[in-house]
Amino acid sequence: MLKSIEKIFNYILDFILPPRTNFAIVKKLDEKAINNLPKAPEVLDCDWIHPLFHYRDPRVKAIIWELKYRENILPLEHIGKILYDEIIGAIADIALFSSDTEFILIPIPITSERRSERGYNQSELICRAIIENDTAHSLLYAPQWFEKIKDTESQSHSQSKHERMQNLVGCFEANPQVEGKIIILIDDVVTTGSTLTEARNTLLSSGARDVFAFTIAH
Repeated sequence: MLKSIEKIFNYILDFILPPRTNFAIVKKLDEKAINNLPKAPEVLDCDWIHPLFHYRDPRVKAIIWELKYRENILPLEHIGKILYDEIIGAIADIALFSSDTEFILIPIPITSERRSERGYNQSELICRAIIENDTAHSLLYAPQWFEKIKDTESQSHSQSKHERMQNLVGCFEANPQVEGKIIILIDDVVTTGSTLTEARNTLLSSGARDVFAFTIAH
């Protein structure tokens, strides 16, 4: 009983206190500090997913929390450039040997209901920061080509990878225009890769040539 009360109390504290502490952490992060954040581990069995930073670092958690719940885009000025450079590095060989290939930048979408509640999609904010660095116009930003048509249970509430994947089946829909294109998916955090995998499967089954994903944290 005491443990349950303590758990509830800690949850309330975590929800109430972070706004100030996270903002203070994020405000201090300059370009050098962001560049020196610990690198993310690889995503198991998903070598097409490229996360930047290790989510266990408190500064990385603060960045994600501020972006996701407070629409704080301060760190994106630097993170957008890092992500852009990572994307260009990943697609360089393809672009070199296949000059007619189109690279499409797409944020992991949210449902219209979720957008109404929150007012924005943090993955779109990340994409805009990336596009600001794309002076060479190497990427086409097309968020309208990919939709989330079904609300899904939070992935943290599912107990197994199979259950997480089942929870996501059929939640995305791709525009036929993705056919033949290389898709660059953007999200804030990757945990198990279930959401990005379902998104990738949907895009590939709709004719996309290939799909890569980039996230801020893992």
